[in-house]
Amino acid sequence: MSNELSAINHTIMEHTELEHLVNTEQYDKLEEQWLGIVESEIDDKKPLLHIINLLIRQEKKFAHDFLIMLESYYNEKNAYNDLLEVLKYILKYFPKEKGLAPKFAACYANIYKEKPYASLFISKSSIETSPETAASLKMLEKYFMFEQGDYVYHKSWGVGKVVSFDPEGEKIYIDFEKKNNHGIALEIASDILQKLEKDSLRAMVYCQKDILNKMIDEDPVGLIRLTLKHFHGKATLNNIKEQLLAGLLPPSAWSKWWTKTKKLILKDPYLQFTEGSPTTALLEIRTKPLTPHQEIINTLTQSGEIYKEIESARKYLAEGGKNTEKCKEILQKIKSLFTQEAEKLKDTHPSAVIECLLLAEQVQIMLNECPANYKDMIETVIKNSDNLSKLIGNICILEYKKHVLHRIKKIYPEHWQNEFASLFFDQNSHLWEFIIKELINENKQDSLNSVSQKIFSQFNAYPEHYFWFCRNNFYGRFPDLYANINSGTLFIQLIELINNIYFKMQKGRDGNIRSIFNKIKGLLEEKGTDHAINHLTESNAASMYNVVSGSKCIEDWFKISIESVIRDRFPEMIKKPEILTLDENKIYVTKHGYEKQKKELDNIMNIQFAENARDLGEAISRGDLRENAEYQAAREKQAQLIEKAERLKADLQKIVFIEPYTVKTNIVSPGTKVTIKNKDKETTETYTLLGPWDADIDKNIISYLSPIGKGLLNKKTGETVTIQLPENEIVCDIIKIEKAL
Repeated sequence: MSNELSAINHTIMEHTELEHLVNTEQYDKLEEQWLGIVESEIDDKKPLLHIINLLIRQEKKFAHDFLIMLESYYNEKNAYNDLLEVLKYILKYFPKEKGLAPKFAACYANIYKEKPYASLFISKSSIETSPETAASLKMLEKYFMFEQGDYVYHKSWGVGKVVSFDPEGEKIYIDFEKKNNHGIALEIASDILQKLEKDSLRAMVYCQKDILNKMIDEDPVGLIRLTLKHFHGKATLNNIKEQLLAGLLPPSAWSKWWTKTKKLILKDPYLQFTEGSPTTALLEIRTKPLTPHQEIINTLTQSGEIYKEIESARKYLAEGGKNTEKCKEILQKIKSLFTQEAEKLKDTHPSAVIECLLLAEQVQIMLNECPANYKDMIETVIKNSDNLSKLIGNICILEYKKHVLHRIKKIYPEHWQNEFASLFFDQNSHLWEFIIKELINENKQDSLNSVSQKIFSQFNAYPEHYFWFCRNNFYGRFPDLYANINSGTLFIQLIELINNIYFKMQKGRDGNIRSIFNKIKGLLEEKGTDHAINHLTESNAASMYNVVSGSKCIEDWFKISIESVIRDRFPEMIKKPEILTLDENKIYVTKHGYEKQKKELDNIMNIQFAENARDLGEAISRGDLRENAEYQAAREKQAQLIEKAERLKADLQKIVFIEPYTVKTNIVSPGTKVTIKNKDKETTETYTLLGPWDADIDKNIISYLSPIGKGLLNKKTGETVTIQLPENEIVCDIIKIEKAL
């Protein structure tokens, strides 16, 4: 195959790369590429929506996440027409997605903001209140389908132009060729009328016939294209003739005009003409200059890059048929080309040889031929390899990697399991599950134990493997793999691993470890507390407590959750800390106060934001946002809610629980009840010191940050204290300190 490269459009290359990542199930890389695209400028969303369609059939969760990213991108760009198309995709594939209705309403309000009837139609569609979003959206589409100045076609009345619009009455009025100022209800207009592009043949015959008459002589191929567009890109010669003779060309001029025009058509790469009688001769617009068959052969003979050729051939095999003689001819050519390529590469690139032979073998099966000779050739390459890990690692297509592993089982029936156990540590994560499943299915417990013990004992050397190992254990998968593994120790070592990675990151030795750090952190937040608590024993409690408490990279709530359970189950084992040394960057709180704040945050996120979204939608529906006081008020409320939610989220990350066992009565501290005697008034009062979220002045519960709280903090029974208040100062004796919890 030629080494000469063709210039390829960057967008097409990007699209091909995304499709390659989907086909090879490289979803992590796909996510990185997608993020890169949505953080830059998107020129054309069609290739991205094509990827969404592929993902819907393979990994629906990624399709959802990528659609949400596109939604956010177009929303930020105020590209509302593109946003509308993305929202329709979300509704189509994820009809239970929350919050779509107000988004559709806002989108239509922005697209048609110049139309005075926009808010009226949005309100009439009931899209923000109806439980049937799809039905309301269909009604909205009917309302906005036509506007004044549009050209339409009716099968009985011919072509017409929308001359006026009655939003209140939900009607349009049309001047047809055979009927003037005819009113039609918007609800049925889209069912009985065909909307015409202004440059369509029918519309131009109605209003720009002079331009068409000019095209007859000056641009006959353009006129043919315009006529084919009328027939959706494909028509017989008779169809074309009848259309052009209906008011454009005189019948006597047809023969001469067609003879001249046909010669021009045959030279046009985007028009295809199939010879025949007037009723069978076919004209059609090509979307590409070449047929798929021509295109695949050109790609394979001109690309010069073996892996692009393999990917192109695989795509053709997946999309092409095998029942026509033309397809069979192309398949024979593909088989021959890749057989020749395998022969050229056999001494330099054995991995590529295997991919070429596997593809040729696939073609041979499609042609109903015996693939035995290719099987023998593939097995010979495997047998001759002195480095199976490198051989498989250099194969690009995941399906082919798995195919080679199946061949290894056949070639080495006595010790294939040892090869699999070794390959597990040399290959990327896409093969790990396949290898483990094969070992389990064949009951190779010794090899499973070998793999698990190596991961378990060398977790720092294999962080990606250990994360995968822990994740499957946390989710209860592959129990045979963990036959000799202590699940409590597994958790402890995972904390040690993330601590070690964090230390390297702090020292600037980042490299590629940030990704695995985030993966481990996410796993701990999803399943870590449940796993740790379920496998907590007397023998591992102290180790688990120490490694969790000493970690500098896991969240406080995670530490507190596990530490509290360990203290409750094994109170004598864990050394109780001395009196709290208050950190001004922390918020000390009881569990009751903490839950109260969490409920407030949940209320904001789940109720107040939803109410605000409804208020915004209602305000938008009233039109003219510049002088809409309700809209401005709703936007201000939204900003306040966002600010409050962010503050609460940040504060909840700073909490330290006031636990009963930490409270001492030798000095005043959070969690104590203090009785004082005012020396001037000779009166006694009792205060309970807790955190700012627990304060309740009616019950004499004060914050340790209040003036009285600060004045009493760390004082002992019998001390005389001067407390500075905003308006004066008081002098008091501390009579008694007792536990409040």
